[in-house]
Amino acid sequence: MIKALIFDMDGTIVDNMGVHSAVWLEILAEFGVTETQLEFQAATAGMTNPELLRLLVNPAMTDDDVVTIAQRKEARYRERYAPILAPLPGLLPLLRQARQAGLALAVATAANQANIDFVMNGLQIWDYFDAIVGADDVARGKPHPDLFLLAAERLGVPPAHCLVFEDAMTGIEAGRRAGMSVVGGATSHSTAELAAQPGVGQTISDFTQLQLGDLLA
Repeated sequence: MIKALIFDMDGTIVDNMGVHSAVWLEILAEFGVTETQLEFQAATAGMTNPELLRLLVNPAMTDDDVVTIAQRKEARYRERYAPILAPLPGLLPLLRQARQAGLALAVATAANQANIDFVMNGLQIWDYFDAIVGADDVARGKPHPDLFLLAAERLGVPPAHCLVFEDAMTGIEAGRRAGMSVVGGATSHSTAELAAQPGVGQTISDFTQLQLGDLLA
């Protein structure tokens, strides 16, 4: 029985992964990284900024350098995405229905606190959620299950009773490793690609395709 809904943020609550990727590739080009957007997203989705930079630029990058580069990237992302910030269609009605049904709600994202604040404040959705877990709360990003497990712990709901909403392959794997059911959102991948992933019980293009009663049945 589902007692909690746990949402990834980037690519799930908001359809912003194209902006994230474009800005990252601009920054990484300064270091000689020449991946395409598809290659970049496949390699790094769900990673924290330190994990991403140490994978693609320098495994021995210092914490100070990570912070400096990541802050520059995130500031540019927020400036570029702010004019088009919007919830994925159907999100707000689903959150209202879930609240009325007495479900616990959480966000579990590899984003840093500044980006969490940016989205949550911009959409004015703080009050819907009982717990927010971000990159600053865990040592490992997705596909490790740490973010989802900590969210479940903060909600006080066993992982087996949690339903995850995710757009990224690494996030889907993280949900599966956490022992949770997963709904795949087709903002970064096709529904066919998502449906082929172990652990995905349903795929959607946006939240308008969901009926809460069907999820809880």
